[in-house]
Amino acid sequence: MDKEQLVKQFASLLGEVGNKEQQSQLPEDGWVEDWAEPLENIPGGTVDSFNDYEEIALEDGRLLRRYASGSVRVENPTSGVIQEEKVDGSMVISLPDGKVLFQEFRGEPLLLYDTEKGGAPGLARVSSAQLPGETQPRFVFHFQDGDVAHMVELESLRYYRLRRA
Repeated sequence: MDKEQLVKQFASLLGEVGNKEQQSQLPEDGWVEDWAEPLENIPGGTVDSFNDYEEIALEDGRLLRRYASGSVRVENPTSGVIQEEKVDGSMVISLPDGKVLFQEFRGEPLLLYDTEKGGAPGLARVSSAQLPGETQPRFVFHFQDGDVAHMVELESLRYYRLRRA
């Protein structure tokens, strides 16, 4: 496809039907490095509010963020686990090894995606387990990946990997 044609179609999608004078101002490769308009003025565009949040450092070292959109994110900087619950009821848990747990709605299956290996999603579960150093069972997300069992403690977001002997 012709680059100029692609730029025209993209501008049309944004609601900006360019005239010949505007088109002649575009560089030959069609890429514009600096947008002169404020982002709020782009027709049909949206402005991300991902950086509009309130952050609270919890006593145990986790970081809690409440976004203007209503989403809530909890991060355990020690384990590298991030859990985000969105306004639509979906939940995403990112693990430091490239695996992602996704639940579309509360009560739906907890799907496991491997962002490095790809492939069909697996299934993760929630259960109660006695963790090292704990006297009471804790609720955990858990799944099996080959000969390694993975567990994420729900409250603290601590991450455990257990290899079968």
